[in-house]
Amino acid sequence: MSTMLNHPFYPPNLNPTGYAANTMSISAILGAFAIAVVSIIGFTSIVLKIRPSISRGDKILVGWFVFKGYFVFNHQTMPRRLDLLGQMWKEYAKADSRYMTMEPFVLCMESITAFAWGPLCYFIAWMIVADSPHRHPTQMIVSMGQLYGDVLYYATSIAEEKYHGVSYSRPETFYYWGYFIFLNSFWILIPAFCMYQSYSAMVGVFRQSTVRSAKKNLKFWGSFTHQMEK
Repeated sequence: MSTMLNHPFYPPNLNPTGYAANTMSISAILGAFAIAVVSIIGFTSIVLKIRPSISRGDKILVGWFVFKGYFVFNHQTMPRRLDLLGQMWKEYAKADSRYMTMEPFVLCMESITAFAWGPLCYFIAWMIVADSPHRHPTQMIVSMGQLYGDVLYYATSIAEEKYHGVSYSRPETFYYWGYFIFLNSFWILIPAFCMYQSYSAMVGVFRQSTVRSAKKNLKFWGSFTHQMEK
């Protein structure tokens, strides 16, 4: 029975390999998280002064892709990490303990994320700042992958509880609805916005190209008809 009290995660018989308990209180972690968010926004604003014309929305997206990149490259060592973001993630794991054991679905999903989405997140952040023409195709691919992964992430957890009676979240309502549902919704809403943004940008480019091509053809046939009339 004593081993069941060594960690705060569910189910109680979970064995998070290499687990080290957080040293910060919940209020301290959430407060530090708020300060970190403000700091990232402030730092991003300063760095992005190299391109003053960048929109506020794109500034936020730069911060989003940088944050996502951090998690991707550190998720495998989260159980034993005691830095600020490591402790934040273990606090979140009270709502989904699969990240403490690298459950097969999470392992597969995050392996793809580590080798593909992680590097591309940093690359997209740079492309936004540099106003690269490759930004929107890459952003579309990564955002679609994030959205698809999050939908499966929700679905596998809910199905596991419904069909096998296994819950990875603590029983308190706050953890399930506040952490699991609300926080993960950003991985649906923001990628969906990014996909819409990239789709609109690419459609706009193709539309302009079509208009220019039509004008060029019209000019050609007008000139050709004029020559024939002579």
